[in-house]
Amino acid sequence: MVQMNEILPSEPLECEVMNLLHDHYSSETTVDSEEYEGDYPEVLMDQISQERFNFPVFWEQLVLHLSVPLSIPAYCAAGEFKLLQNTLLWPWRKPSELFFSCIPLICYVNMALFVTFRDRFAEDGINGAEIVMIPTMAMMVHRAMIALKYSALSHTEYQRWRNAPAKIAHTWGLQIQLLTTWLPLPDDVLLTEIDKACQLQGVDLRSIYFEQEVQGTACLQRWQVWEQMQEPHCTADELHSGLACEKLQTAVMEAANEKVEKGVKRVSAHRILHVLWRQAIDNVMVFRKFSFVGLLAAIPTLLPGIWRVCTSYSAGERGWDLFHAAVGNSAPVMYCVVSSALLCLIHCILAGAFAAIGPIHYQRQQIVIDSVRLLTRQTACLYPNLPQVQLCGATACANVRAVLACFEVVLCMGGRYQIRVESYIATLAGSAFIGMSVVLVSVIVGVHTEMNPFTVTTLFFSVFVTVMVFEMIYFGSKANENFGKLGTNICRARWQNVAEKAEDLEEAEQVMSLAMEKIAILAETEPVTLAGTVLTCDLGYSVVSVVSTLILFVVGKLYNWDIPA
Repeated sequence: MVQMNEILPSEPLECEVMNLLHDHYSSETTVDSEEYEGDYPEVLMDQISQERFNFPVFWEQLVLHLSVPLSIPAYCAAGEFKLLQNTLLWPWRKPSELFFSCIPLICYVNMALFVTFRDRFAEDGINGAEIVMIPTMAMMVHRAMIALKYSALSHTEYQRWRNAPAKIAHTWGLQIQLLTTWLPLPDDVLLTEIDKACQLQGVDLRSIYFEQEVQGTACLQRWQVWEQMQEPHCTADELHSGLACEKLQTAVMEAANEKVEKGVKRVSAHRILHVLWRQAIDNVMVFRKFSFVGLLAAIPTLLPGIWRVCTSYSAGERGWDLFHAAVGNSAPVMYCVVSSALLCLIHCILAGAFAAIGPIHYQRQQIVIDSVRLLTRQTACLYPNLPQVQLCGATACANVRAVLACFEVVLCMGGRYQIRVESYIATLAGSAFIGMSVVLVSVIVGVHTEMNPFTVTTLFFSVFVTVMVFEMIYFGSKANENFGKLGTNICRARWQNVAEKAEDLEEAEQVMSLAMEKIAILAETEPVTLAGTVLTCDLGYSVVSVVSTLILFVVGKLYNWDIPA
C-alpha cells in the first residue's frame, strides 16, 4: 500500500535516509497537462466510492515486491515491463532505486549466510532474530503495505495506472500516497476531496451559504470575522484563542467607521470549510513528529550491538574486542550484522512514519469538527477569531443547514485515505502481536529466562504501536463528542428563540428539530471509527491496560518478580 519511496516531498526530516527515499520517488514526476489526453485523467482516484479491497491486485503486487529482483527477467519475458516500470522496480535509473528493489534479495542472502556460517554466528553470540527474523519480518510488512496501497484502487483505476505512460503513472503514484499527498494535503487535493465528500453525502457546499443579518455597527463588526475567514487572518491556534488577532482588530476598527449597509450578507460554506481544513492541516506539527520518529528508529537498530558491547565490557574486554563484539569477527558475520542493521533502520523509520500518519489524520479531523461545532456557540467572545452563526431570525434556517452540511462532509472527508491509514496501523499492530506472542510463549515455557535484545525490541515496538493507536483513539473520541455538543448548541438556540419570541420561529423550530434528529442519526451511522469500531476514551484506556499488563508480566517473569496469582 505504501512504497519505500513514499515520503514527504518537502521540509527536511533531519534524516539522510528520509531524503534518500524522497529522491527515489520525486524525480520525473512533473507532467504537462497536454499529456493527459484520451484515457488519462489528471486525477487517478476519481471515483467517489471509499471502501474497496482488491484481493487479486494485493496478491499480484505482494508476489512481485517479494520476488524482485530475481523475478525481473520472468516478468519481462511475460510482457510485464510496463508493470515493473510503473512500480519503479525496473529499469533502475538511480542507485536508490536499485537498493530498494534489492532489499528482498539482501534479506534472502542474509538467510543463506546465516545457515551456511551458523557456527561463526554462534561463536560471536549473534542469533537468528537479529539477522533473519526482524529484518525479514520488517521487509515483508513493508511489502504488504505496498500491495495494500494498490489494492485500494478500483479495478478501473488500477488498470488505468498499470497501462499508463511512466511519467503519468509516477504522478498518479504521488496522488495515491499518503506521505506525499494526504499528509501535506495541497489545495488541489483538498478541494477535490471536499467535492468528493459532498457528492458522497449528497450536498453541494458551493450552493450553500452562511448568512449574517447586518442591522447595525455591532452586526457589521461581527460580519468582519466572516469576511476575514475568506482570506485566512490567523493560524488554527489563534482561531481557537480567546484573544482577537491583530488583523481582525484592525478590520473591526475600520468597520466601526464605515457606514452600515443593512441587509443579509452571505459567505460560501465551501469556502469556510476549506479554510478550516487548511488551518487544521497547518496547525499539526507534522515534521516535528517525523523527526522524533527518526530518532526512535535508531533504538531497535543499535540495541543488539550495544547489548553485546555492554556484555563484553562487563566481562573485561576492551578496544577492538568491543568492536568485534558489536559486529562480529569474520567477513560474513560483519556483512550480515551491518546490512541487517541498515534494513532495520530504514524499515523502522518507515514504520514510524506510517504509524504517525494515523494520529495526524484523526487530530486534523477532530480540529475541523470542533471548529464547525464552535460556529454554533452561544457566546462569540470565547473565540473572537472564529465566526459565530446567527441561529435566530431570518438567517437561522440557512445557517443550521450550512453547519449541518459542513459537519456531514467532514465526517467522510478522505475516506479512502483513512482506510489505508487503518490498514497500516493494523499491519503494524499485527506484527507487534506476533512478536509479543513469541515472547510470551517463550517466557511461559521457559525458553527465555533472561532479557535479550529481541525481547527488548519487541516490547519497545509494542509500546510504540500502542501509543500511536491510543492517540488515534483519543482524537477520534474527542471528535465523536461533538455530535452531542452540536445537538446541545442547537437545542439551546431553540430555547433562546422561544424565550425571546424570535421572528420566523415556526420555520426555525422545524429546521432545528430536524437538524437535531439528523445529528442523532449521524452519531449512530457515521461516527469516527477505527477499523469499524466507534472510538471512545474507554476503548483507548482498555488497549493501554491490556498491553501494559502483558509487558509487565513479561518483565516480571524475566526478572523474577513476585507476581500475585
